[in-house]
Amino acid sequence: MIDSTLTFALNTKAIIDDAKGALGLKDVYYADQNRIPRTPAVCVEPAEKTRELNGAPRRALTIMRVYILVYHNPITSSQVAAQETDSLTEALETVLHADAHMNGTVIDSMVKTIEYGYAQRNNSLFRTSRLLFEARSQAILPSSL
Repeated sequence: MIDSTLTFALNTKAIIDDAKGALGLKDVYYADQNRIPRTPAVCVEPAEKTRELNGAPRRALTIMRVYILVYHNPITSSQVAAQETDSLTEALETVLHADAHMNGTVIDSMVKTIEYGYAQRNNSLFRTSRLLFEARSQAILPSSL
């Protein structure tokens, strides 16, 4: 099992990269970008890692979170851009839920929240969504005993 938010984020990016063609994505990035040259695009941004001791010796439940940021430049009407972004977001959620164990690297994973809105990048307004994707894992922490 993985115990690294970096590895979790890279694994998440790899899953999205594999589905890029089916989802109609132009680009998939690690970390949020200042410039989004083509849309639709997705950025996978590490968010948080928390731990809780849940056994001896020093066994810890690790919860890793990443944000998945979907960017769509509203070339047509804002209503069409909103529907396209929302549809892409739902399809992306389906892809992420297809393998809850992420090929055996985590106990389970799921999209916790989806938020919709707008973002300004490089003097352009983008229709966006932000998914909070979470995975649980177990780790044995080092002990000085």
